[in-house]
Amino acid sequence: MDRPGRLLLLSELCVRNVAYDVALSRFLLTWKRRVSSPMYRPFRPSLSRSVPVSEIISVREEDEESGSRRKDDGSWKKIKDGDGMDCRKSFTVSYVERCRQHRWRCAEVTFTCTEGALCQTWVSSIREQLASISSRPRSLLVYINPYGGKRQAKHIFEQKVAPLFAQAGISTHVIVTDYANHARDHLRTDAEINKFDGVVCVGGDGMFSEIIHGLVWRTQIDCGVDPNCPDETLSPCSLRIGIIPA
Repeated sequence: MDRPGRLLLLSELCVRNVAYDVALSRFLLTWKRRVSSPMYRPFRPSLSRSVPVSEIISVREEDEESGSRRKDDGSWKKIKDGDGMDCRKSFTVSYVERCRQHRWRCAEVTFTCTEGALCQTWVSSIREQLASISSRPRSLLVYINPYGGKRQAKHIFEQKVAPLFAQAGISTHVIVTDYANHARDHLRTDAEINKFDGVVCVGGDGMFSEIIHGLVWRTQIDCGVDPNCPDETLSPCSLRIGIIPA
């Protein structure tokens, strides 16, 4: 687990009109519910959540228009100052939530601040920490087998994956393969792999095999290694591989 690291921000914010102590470090975003006096609520449990900064997808500041359309159900409440101006702002953090049976899902939490300047400070600070993560991909090369997943691979990527990449600020170059070994051949000769942080395949095990063979071959050629010589020592590939099963 990531160590807490030096504290960058600490504020009292609200989640669904409940006060929380929210802390941000280089490695963790933590929010812990403020407990009332035990004299009045002796059995109220203390709720604390932590999310590694590396597993935050994005952060966005909620605008006034979207906030005004929400129902006053406790998840959003505006307070106006004497001039009738809104003095509370909120921001939403999207992150990865680890569930049972090794499953992950996307989750969100919205924090309400007492003033707009504080909200902007939190949004800017979280974005700065996300930008400082060197291992976070910025650009990905994506290969889609249109026949994978009962011809649903392209639909799966467009409906489920592409919006998540866009939300995380990751640009993609998508290639829909036309024939068997298209991805392998493209990686061997045409792909400008130095422009990407990783390669993603959407399909089945055949597509994954193509990606592996193409990258292994291309890496050896770029490093001056003869891939057909059994006495050569293979050079490792620096590109990471993502697998989206279709």
